[in-house]
Amino acid sequence: MKTKKIVVLAFLILFIPPCFLLSQNKFDSLIEKYKDKPDTVKARILNEFCWNNRNKTPQLALKAGEEALKIAQSINNKKLQAKSLNLMGVVYRNLGNYDKSLNYYKNALRIAEAVNDSNQIAYSYNNIGGLFRLEGNNKLALENILKALNVFERLNDKAGMAFCTINIGLIYSRQQNYIKALEYLNRTITLRDEINDKAGRALALNLIAEVYFEQEQIDLALDYFKEVEKEYTAVDDKKGLAATWAGFGRVYYFKKEYLKAETNIQRALELARKISYLEGQITCLNYLGLINAQLGNFSKADDSFQKALKIAVSTKEIYNKISCYKYLTQYYEIKKDFKNALLYTKKYTVLRDSVLNQENIAFVNEMESVNKTERAEKLNSILIKDIELERKQRNYFIIIALLVIILAIITYNRYHSKKIANVKLQELNAMKDKFFGIIAHDLKNPFNAIFGFTEILLNEFDGLSDEEKLKMIHEIDRSSKNTYKLLENLLYWSISQTGRMEFSPAIINLTEIIKQTFAVFESSAKNKNISLVTNAPEILEVFCDIEMIKTVFRNLVSNGLKFTGKGGIVSIKTRRINGTEEITIEDTGVGISDEDKEKLFKIENVSTSKGTDGERGTGLGLILCKEFIERNGGTIWVESETGKGSRFIFTIPSKK
Repeated sequence: MKTKKIVVLAFLILFIPPCFLLSQNKFDSLIEKYKDKPDTVKARILNEFCWNNRNKTPQLALKAGEEALKIAQSINNKKLQAKSLNLMGVVYRNLGNYDKSLNYYKNALRIAEAVNDSNQIAYSYNNIGGLFRLEGNNKLALENILKALNVFERLNDKAGMAFCTINIGLIYSRQQNYIKALEYLNRTITLRDEINDKAGRALALNLIAEVYFEQEQIDLALDYFKEVEKEYTAVDDKKGLAATWAGFGRVYYFKKEYLKAETNIQRALELARKISYLEGQITCLNYLGLINAQLGNFSKADDSFQKALKIAVSTKEIYNKISCYKYLTQYYEIKKDFKNALLYTKKYTVLRDSVLNQENIAFVNEMESVNKTERAEKLNSILIKDIELERKQRNYFIIIALLVIILAIITYNRYHSKKIANVKLQELNAMKDKFFGIIAHDLKNPFNAIFGFTEILLNEFDGLSDEEKLKMIHEIDRSSKNTYKLLENLLYWSISQTGRMEFSPAIINLTEIIKQTFAVFESSAKNKNISLVTNAPEILEVFCDIEMIKTVFRNLVSNGLKFTGKGGIVSIKTRRINGTEEITIEDTGVGISDEDKEKLFKIENVSTSKGTDGERGTGLGLILCKEFIERNGGTIWVESETGKGSRFIFTIPSKK
């Protein structure tokens, strides 16, 4: 037992990341160190821990934020509550849980507004704007960010202003307006330097490196990435390091130094996975796919791209999907698979254009140039006009798209209808030939039996014993009834196919139908020592065509008797569910294999099958049951296992 504990402990030490253990120790010592301090001090320290560890150990950061929130709630300090909620919202945003993040931001805004905490009101607006930016809705993003910027400028809060300017820089970067993007990112660096925020400076430098990379100024981008790596290492920002190493990998891929690129991408991916940095994982997996494609490892490339796309689809950040489609286009071009390359080019273009339509570059430029004091009023008027314009454009696009689709369908149908009709006709003829071949065979066999027995009776009547005569008469009777039942089903089916069958639904007592059916088969059940049971009440009203439902019961009970051995049970159970009556006809017979279950209720699959006493059938009865049940507004299905009996279940309305 002692050895087992040691092994488990060793496993934990080996596989828990050292950074997590170190942060956990810091967290524990923090709690211990400040346990006797006032609650406000403890809450502030925990909030600071949450912020500082958001990119290193997000789970511990959340733990600290939750603890700070509890303390703030216990002392009813609304300002600290709003701050804790905003900080945890940032962590959830980094983890890709946008719904939870938005919920935290909105709660923070509500609490901050209740106590008129301008600082947290502004942070809430900026955070909400950042989420809209990630989802590709730059109008709502800018609306919220500019609200925040107005407040921060009024408070002269340079840290808050820097968060807003970096968000605006990112919006311009997404729009490929790199001049404006660099202007705002450099403004962010100035603000960060003024308040000595090294982590914030590093982030802005990293984004500048990204802008230069997008402009294909590769050497300049590499210089910035190298500087950023030093900055992130100094502040121990794990998320930043993962992004920077991925940047190195992308630069070396561009330079066609694929082995160097792979080394950097792999270490970036490993770190991104440790800290649950989803965007970083997507970028790394996409580039691993491209690198493997260039090296001819297409199976590895396929695996990487599929993983990247799976993560991208699971997030709400629209740019993740756009980047996946972009890189998949490049991948299929490398493979010379131009069909898939075209497919992903279309997906990329459609998604990118939809975002650019939302962004409305003119809107962003105009909003940015508006005087601070006029922003709110100007914002509303521009938004209303722009939304109306978008609505009209969307309506026009839908109408044009529908016309194009209709024309395409008409053209396609005219071109292919003759060919399709010929193929369909051939299939129907083959199905008809098979169907009538089976019917003819099953009609011929019982008549052969009848003719044989009657011939013996006519020619050898005096030489036969009474017992032999009686046995032959029973066989003639059974064959005649089976043949009649087959002809009756065939007649019903042919009438239903030509649309000449009358349909007269009415309220009927289903219990009476069950009793009548059991009476018809009482003799057959007695011959095989099979019990016929039901749980139906005396009065069970349903709305259906009485003749059709009688045919259904006759066929299903007949099938149950046919495939149940001596001493078995055939039962009818009923239950009412949401205005319909569900009827189950169950037997303890031979059951049906999964392969045969798939063939039931299909005209093309009718086939001869023998019962436990050699009784014959074609499956036409089940086809008829399905048609009649559906005609009465119900459904029918089967549940069965080989050797465990069968349950044929159908529904019919309980009222009109």
